[in-house]
Amino acid sequence: MRINFVILLFFTHFIWCQQELIIEKDPDKVEESKNIKKDSLNILEKKRKKKKPSGIFIKPMSDVTIDDYKIMYLDGREELVDTSLSLEREYSFNFLRKDYFEFLVFPNMGEAFNKLGYDFHDQFFTPQMGARVKHFSYFEKSDVPYYEVPSAYTELFFKSTFEQGQFLDSSLAINTSPNFNIAVSFRGFRSLGKYSSSLGRSRQFRISSQYRSNNDRYRMRLHQATQSLENQVNGGLTNDSVYFFENAPNYVEADETGEPVLDENGNEKIVFYDGFLDRNRLPTQIRADNILQGKRYFMEHNYKIIPFQKDSSAYKASIGYSSSLENKTYNFIQNRPNIYFFEKYDTPNVNDSTTLKSLENKLFLHISDASIGNIKFDLYHHNWKYDNGYNDYTKDTILSNSLNINRIASKVTWDKKLFGFSTKLMAYKSLNKDFSTDAFTVNLSRKIFEDFNLEASYKYRSQPLDFNSYLLESDFKEYNWENKNLLNQHFRTRSVALFHNNWGSLKGEWTLINNYIFFYNNTPLPSFNEKFKTVVFQTDESIDYMKIRFDQRFDFGNFTWANNIQYQKVNQQKKIDEILGDPLALNVPEWLIRSTFMLTSSIFNNSLFFQTGATFFYFTEFYADQFNPLLSEFVTQNNTKIGNYPRVDVFFNAKIQSSRIFLKLENVSAPIKHLININAPYNYYSGPFVPYRDFSVRFGLIWNFFD
Repeated sequence: MRINFVILLFFTHFIWCQQELIIEKDPDKVEESKNIKKDSLNILEKKRKKKKPSGIFIKPMSDVTIDDYKIMYLDGREELVDTSLSLEREYSFNFLRKDYFEFLVFPNMGEAFNKLGYDFHDQFFTPQMGARVKHFSYFEKSDVPYYEVPSAYTELFFKSTFEQGQFLDSSLAINTSPNFNIAVSFRGFRSLGKYSSSLGRSRQFRISSQYRSNNDRYRMRLHQATQSLENQVNGGLTNDSVYFFENAPNYVEADETGEPVLDENGNEKIVFYDGFLDRNRLPTQIRADNILQGKRYFMEHNYKIIPFQKDSSAYKASIGYSSSLENKTYNFIQNRPNIYFFEKYDTPNVNDSTTLKSLENKLFLHISDASIGNIKFDLYHHNWKYDNGYNDYTKDTILSNSLNINRIASKVTWDKKLFGFSTKLMAYKSLNKDFSTDAFTVNLSRKIFEDFNLEASYKYRSQPLDFNSYLLESDFKEYNWENKNLLNQHFRTRSVALFHNNWGSLKGEWTLINNYIFFYNNTPLPSFNEKFKTVVFQTDESIDYMKIRFDQRFDFGNFTWANNIQYQKVNQQKKIDEILGDPLALNVPEWLIRSTFMLTSSIFNNSLFFQTGATFFYFTEFYADQFNPLLSEFVTQNNTKIGNYPRVDVFFNAKIQSSRIFLKLENVSAPIKHLININAPYNYYSGPFVPYRDFSVRFGLIWNFFD
């Protein structure tokens, strides 16, 4: 009933907003222009003089520039359509369309992303479903854009995958009148990875609309999103496959007992076999599927009140209401179960299912005044129904099957300039005891010298983990738990940042963590990478996490040298050589380095603008988290290190009018390394027992249309 109501409400508003704004023409002022000027977007249209309605300014198309094409988000961000070619665009031309500096991608596109650094405050205030790996590319409410365009706008994003598929993300935005804009977007991809059981595919549809009244006092936003993200998963390489992967194509000859065979000089005999350079021949742990499906309906109403002056079109405050209804389902399906996840119940196939139904209602009041600054009051109501489904067989444990939670919360944000400092405060408070979140943030920034800006902040958060940490049921016996006594995690972060226009930026963060909760690989050492047992672990020891990052860019002539250097240090009360005791909970590389050298120029009488160069990437060895495909989570482990492998990518990007072309040679350092030394091992990994991508050639384009 609730879903039907939201659907009816959505389409009622949609049809109502289609009524075209009637603008009377003045016959004395209508004239045909013989010489039509080109705007910055080369949009050609006959110039027509129109009588503008109250509150709405209609800019003639001859005066339209790219700055009139606006993209807005729920958090207040506003962006302009960007058709430039830059280093930042090179870094973000990928599956997530964001910078991968602190991410380590898995071998297939859209498979998983391991973390090389953390920001514990860049997450939701509310507990989520879990299966966080599947949510890297999931469109949340804050990810859906709303457009305001003077003419039809289209963006096509294309990138090649590895085998048997492509990646396409397209958006079309139109305005039926100056008041009403609507956008339809679809992202779809299919990619067959180089390793067995690694097919990935997704279908993500979004439709959003925005309506403003003639006097600009009322604004309505609606969106609907339907998403399906599917992956075949293999659990990584077996122990034998790790040997065959690292040592290809030269292997030590062994006798029947497994001992190496020696030649007349006492050296080990080497056998040449390049079959395992075809990565699909390497055996993997499992063959299964995990699938995340979601559907969301959202609406927001905003109305301005209290004008600054009588008959003024500017207002001091606005009130509003928003509602979001979302259903998610996560499935893990294994038709031929083995013992990798230990023993299962009496069922021929494994089909784990988890659902989360979320309803959020929000009332808000926004006040903007020169004397008190900008203040926003939010009042939330959340309802979550988390369910693990039912089984046809009897289990030997009695667990709750579902959670039904209601929560009330409030949030206040305030920003104002005080004593030369730009001051921002935020406070979030849950009014219920169960699954409660408390948060507080203060941020100060100011210009201290002509070219220097200083920023300091303090952030505190007390937050529960996702629902799958508290309650989980599975067809595998070891993956059933109910943890009622988990305490909230506490994060306290102090940060200082210094920015200079030419010298770059330096930022330092120190985070104190208490009651840290994480998934831990609890597999006995003799069975490590033969079986996979995971438990929910909460440490009672404090963790200190320090992160210092330096970003710098030098431009000299047509050349650019950009560097990102990050140092990280974790102090936790655990010795590495201890067998007993708490595990190392938080693991990150000590050094993370990226350096790009690039040439920027143009050819063909400036018709083609291009950038070409190489990016060097390196991180030190560390105990990287291991991917658990059943949970679709990364799990802490303290047995296998990855890293200490320098990687180089070469790129060539070009821009012709509003289209940009991207060509990249990924991991070009791998074949060069083996040309220099044929016996060099393949030692690059994305996670324990999961190799990084081999050398590959990828290409793609972004094409913008303004008509």
